[in-house]
Amino acid sequence: MMPAIADRYILRELIRPFLAGVGGFLVMNLINLLYIYASLIVQSGVPVDVVARLLLFNLPAILVITFPVAYLFATLIAVGRLSRDFEIVALRACGVSFRRLCAPVLAGAVLVAGAGFVCNDQLVPWSNRQVVDLVRTLMLKQTKAVFKDNVFFRGDGDRTFYVRQVDERTNMLYDAIVIDRKGPYGVVLTARNGTWNGTRWDLQDGVEHRYGPDGAFVVEETPFSVRTVEVGQDPQAYYRNGELSPQEQTSAELGQQIRTLKAAGVDTKSAEVDYHLKFSLPLAAVVVALLAAPLGFRFGRLGIFIGVSLTIALVAVYYVVMSISRSMGNAGMLPPHWAAWSQNVLYAVVGTGLLWRVDRR
Repeated sequence: MMPAIADRYILRELIRPFLAGVGGFLVMNLINLLYIYASLIVQSGVPVDVVARLLLFNLPAILVITFPVAYLFATLIAVGRLSRDFEIVALRACGVSFRRLCAPVLAGAVLVAGAGFVCNDQLVPWSNRQVVDLVRTLMLKQTKAVFKDNVFFRGDGDRTFYVRQVDERTNMLYDAIVIDRKGPYGVVLTARNGTWNGTRWDLQDGVEHRYGPDGAFVVEETPFSVRTVEVGQDPQAYYRNGELSPQEQTSAELGQQIRTLKAAGVDTKSAEVDYHLKFSLPLAAVVVALLAAPLGFRFGRLGIFIGVSLTIALVAVYYVVMSISRSMGNAGMLPPHWAAWSQNVLYAVVGTGLLWRVDRR
């Protein structure tokens, strides 16, 4: 029964510093944002309620980066206090290994990481879209574009779709082209106009061009007044994924956009890095706990201030490594998954090594 009692005891020790860390880091980030937005109130005459809404919509994104930092702080403080009061020494003398004592710490980290992922994948994209819309419509006095020029994408099979201009209000198509390379002969449909209805194009006033076996010359031209072509995606999904940044999309939406862009031959390295970061950033709570537990045991007797200092240092190193890796991934110097996960792998390896040394000693 001793390990089970110790698990509950350690989890209780983690709760208060974690909540204090969340509150403290949240307030610090909000103050930083308020400092940035203060000039908008004074110089640009933006209403105070608009700035308050901006701060509110920024909260989910701040929480995602706050959770790992707060749990790192909580682990250092809680384990340091247990070490300073010799409670860990007493439990180890009873035969409970330090690795076993870290089990509730890691279990709590998994819960925090799960909450961070749900927030990052579901709530943050929505809140980021609200921020962009608010800045564009209320602060910059800009409206959403009505026409989308040069729409190009690849559909199912070996088909390519191109439209010179699309009216997003009515989904009207102007100068549409469909290139179908499936089969022994190439087929190209051109139409002056049409409509995008659901997942199909209804083309009007066009011509079907059939090419010969060599693909160089047209062997047959057939005018048509109406022709329906299945494109495989609805216009709203295309507009949404085409306009939104990776931070404004869920992992599923971003993954679909990456697959679509890859099929069209577009370079997706930067988007792939952002896709993997949607998973690696929330999971940082686990790897920092793995590293903080042995450090808290080793330096906890030096006092609570060492916990604050180690938190600042570890967070700084984590974000420096992440920034460098992300830049290298965007430049193609690292594979996207390594660019997003390298800082987690580094902290996990170092933390595992330190955890092993504690019990060996």
